[in-house]
Amino acid sequence: MSCSQNKTSTTPVEIDEKLLPQQNFTTLKFEADGKPCIALINNRYIGYKEKLKFSMSLFVMVNTIEKNKDGHPNEKETETFNTLQTEIISELSKVLGPYCYIGTTTMPGYRDILLYINPGDREKATDILKKIKEKNSRVDTISFEEDTEWEAVASFYEAISLKN
Repeated sequence: MSCSQNKTSTTPVEIDEKLLPQQNFTTLKFEADGKPCIALINNRYIGYKEKLKFSMSLFVMVNTIEKNKDGHPNEKETETFNTLQTEIISELSKVLGPYCYIGTTTMPGYRDILLYINPGDREKATDILKKIKEKNSRVDTISFEEDTEWEAVASFYEAISLKN
């Protein structure tokens, strides 16, 4: 899944390659409260110049039910999360204009899906995510925040730059 998945229409969509750079992911390992964590971050947005168009962070927290000693999902739980994440991205893609899929973090006891959207799409995203949350108790919180500089994910991109 990626940035700018548009609602299906009969009108051809022209993609601006400068707006939508190539997609590639980096795995980052870090600690929070002394526990191991993992981030899978989309490299597409390193040095991204269009942040103002997608200035609303949208983070979806999904609880991990079946977990290992570190609080990370076991294999079955990983499959469940991936299916849920695919559903979330697919449903958002049907109603939102372009958006940016940043990636996921795996923390002890939960995982986050990290996106940035156009602030004008907040209500549509809320409606879709509320419906998904009603059907799936694993979806814990849905949070939006104005973040024009993408500060919430800046440390991931700094770490990727240092890693490369």
